[in-house]
Amino acid sequence: MMAAISNQHESVTLKQLLSDVFVTSYLPDIEIYGLTLDSRKVEPGFAFVAMEGQFDHGLAYAEAAIERGAVVILCDADYDQYCQQILSRLMTKVMCVPVKNLHRKLGEIAKRFYADPARGMFVIGTTGTDGKTSVSHFIAQAMNSVTSPAAVVGTLGNGIVDAQKESTHTTPDIISIYEMLSEYKKQGVSAVAMEVSSHGLDQGRVSSIKFDVAVLTNLSRDHLDYHGTLEAYKQAKRKLFSEEYSKSAVLNIDDEFGAELYEEIQHGREVWLYGMNKELVMQSALYVYVDNVMQNENGISVMLHSSHGVAEVKLSLIGEFNIYNVLACFCVLMQSGMNFNHAVMRLQSLHTVRGRMELVKIKSKPSVVIDYAHTPEALSQALMSVRKHINGKLICVFGCGGDRDAGKRPLMAQVAEELSDLVIITNDNPRNEDPDRIIDDIKQGISNTINMMVEADRLKAIRHAISMASENDLVLIAGKGHEEYQLIGNKKIPFSDKKVALQCLGVEE
Repeated sequence: MMAAISNQHESVTLKQLLSDVFVTSYLPDIEIYGLTLDSRKVEPGFAFVAMEGQFDHGLAYAEAAIERGAVVILCDADYDQYCQQILSRLMTKVMCVPVKNLHRKLGEIAKRFYADPARGMFVIGTTGTDGKTSVSHFIAQAMNSVTSPAAVVGTLGNGIVDAQKESTHTTPDIISIYEMLSEYKKQGVSAVAMEVSSHGLDQGRVSSIKFDVAVLTNLSRDHLDYHGTLEAYKQAKRKLFSEEYSKSAVLNIDDEFGAELYEEIQHGREVWLYGMNKELVMQSALYVYVDNVMQNENGISVMLHSSHGVAEVKLSLIGEFNIYNVLACFCVLMQSGMNFNHAVMRLQSLHTVRGRMELVKIKSKPSVVIDYAHTPEALSQALMSVRKHINGKLICVFGCGGDRDAGKRPLMAQVAEELSDLVIITNDNPRNEDPDRIIDDIKQGISNTINMMVEADRLKAIRHAISMASENDLVLIAGKGHEEYQLIGNKKIPFSDKKVALQCLGVEE
C-alpha cells in the first residue's frame, strides 16, 4: 500500500491522465492531485483506483474513498454484476471511468501522473529465487555517494542506502513505485536498485518501467503455492528480460535458467554473463568470472577476470554464493559506465546485508550466522558456505512458513540433514497452519533422527543450539533473516533471530 500523497503535488487533468489509454473526448477537465489503490490513503482531489484483488474488488471500498474526497473512480471495464450494481450507485456521486485492461495500463497512468520520474535515473531490476536482496543492496552500496545517492526498493525497505523505510512487499504496487521514484528524484538519487519478485511481474507491478539493466540471480523451486508449476514461475521471471521491460541483461550463466535466457536474448542486446565457469561466461563479449577462491573467518579473496580487466578482490563477506552476488553487482557497475578500477574498489567496500549471511562473532563464543534461506537451494548454499569458515561442528536451526509451498519442507530437511552435524527443527512463521503439522511435514525428509531435534519454540531452539555449541562451532539460524516478528495465527509477535542470538551469547544489541 502506498503512502499518502500530499496535495502539494502538481495536478494533472483527468484527460491528461488517461490520454492514450482511453477515449477522453467526453471526459470533464477534473483536476487530479493524487492516485491510490488504498481507500484509506485518499485525500481530497484524489483518483481512487479500484482493482480486483486476491480476496475482493476495490469497488467495495469506493464509497469510503468518496467520503475521504475522491473526485474520480477508475476501475477495470471487465466487471461482473456485483460491480455493475456498485458502479450504478457510485455514478450518482462522482465521476466513474471504466478502463479496459486497467491492470495493464495502470503503469502508464502512474508514469504520466508522476511525469516519468525514472527518466535520467539508472534503474536496475533484480529477480531470482535467492539473492535478490543482497544483489540489490550491493548495487546500491556500490553506486551510492554523497553527491549522487542510490536507493533500494525491496524486502528490507525502500529508500536511500542505509536509510530505508519499512516495506510491506518485495515489489510494491505500481503507483507506490512511481511515487517513490518521484520522491527519489527530488532527493537527487541517480540510481535505483529494485527487487522484482515473480508475483510483482505476474501482477504487473513494474509495468511501464523500462529497466536499464535486468539481473538474474538464479532459479529454483519456490512460490509454487502461487504459480502452480515451475514453468509458470519461470514464465513470470522471463518477463523482466523481454525488450518491453529492460534494455540490457546480467545473467548467472552457471544457472540452468540463466543459460536458457541467454539462448533467447543474446542477439541484438547487451548481455553480461557471470559465474565460476570460464568457458561458459566467455560465450559473451561481456563477462566476469573468478578463480583462486580463498575463504576464511574474515571473508573471501578471489582473482576476478573480466572482459574489462583482471584484479585481486578481497571481500568482507562470507559464503560462496555471495561471490555470485558480488559478480552480478560488478556487471551492473560496468554496464552503468563505471571505471574498472573504481568498480573493484567499490566491491571491496561492500558490507553484509542485514539478515543475509550476517555473522555474529563474539570472542571465545561459538559463531552464529543469521540468514534468510527459506528454500532448499538457499539452505544448501548457506550450509556449504559456512562450513568452509569453521573447524568445528555445524548446527542448523530452521523451520518452514505456513500457508506456503508445503512440497519444499521435506526437501529442506534433507539438505539440512546432509550438510549439518545437528539439525534443530522449529517454527518459522506458521501463519494460519497448524505448527505441528508443518514440523511433521519437515520431518518426512529426515532419514536418521539421531542428529535431529524438535523444539517448536523458536527462542528455545536458538538458545539450545548456542548452548550446545563450542567456540569452534557455528550455528546457522535460517529462514527469517532480517524479520523482527513471527506470524502465528493472525498475530504478529515481535521476534528477532539476531537479538535472541546476541542475548544467548551474553551481548545486548
